[in-house]
Amino acid sequence: MNELQITELNGQRVLTTQQIAEGYGTDSASITKNFNNNKSRFYEGKHFFLLQGADLKEFKNNIQNLDVVGNRAPKLYLWTEKGALLHAKSLGTDEAWDMYDILVDTYFKVQEQQVPLTLDQQIAAIATGYGSVKEELVEVKDRVSDLEENAPLSAGEYNYIGSRITQRVNEVAHGYSSITQKQRGELYKDINRGVKVVTGISTRTQLRAKHFDTAMDFINNWEPSTATKMQLRQTSFDFEA
Repeated sequence: MNELQITELNGQRVLTTQQIAEGYGTDSASITKNFNNNKSRFYEGKHFFLLQGADLKEFKNNIQNLDVVGNRAPKLYLWTEKGALLHAKSLGTDEAWDMYDILVDTYFKVQEQQVPLTLDQQIAAIATGYGSVKEELVEVKDRVSDLEENAPLSAGEYNYIGSRITQRVNEVAHGYSSITQKQRGELYKDINRGVKVVTGISTRTQLRAKHFDTAMDFINNWEPSTATKMQLRQTSFDFEA
């Protein structure tokens, strides 16, 4: 396939059946037969274009070298790069594969020219770039927020929660005329269990910055559960609801 005539359709480089046959070391009849035997694998618009009637006439009028078409051809198959690949696979010869590689590296590899942008296109490009930067900033902000929320509590915050738990237990304990150390322990178990439930942690040391407000809101409004109250009733005759 020396001095291959460039054939294009709507700006896309294609090959005629004759051109593929010459390059792959076979004849047009074999290429056509190969196509007919494997039609289910070839898709028009993807692997080939079929020109007939007015479309074929227009193509002939625009092409420089009619030798690649044939003046009296009633229809014309034009093969794309993917179509050329399927033919190479079907033939399976070294010559076909070698030529296909050459076609990909030279014939089908067309350098795209940069078309100058209009003012509107430039503005749109700038806006798109700004949008991309804005999205990246939002992502960074989200990551920073996530890091801040998942940061461990400061020593002061952690101690404050512990101190407030003690205060709240004492406040509730005042509702009893007397309370034993064991009963007080049940109250501590109840409030700590509640803190872990509302914050979704297993131990109080897992508390994070994002849990602080939730934990404090729970502690400030905490009341012993019904089960804990019943336990206290069983060990105290002076329980007051």
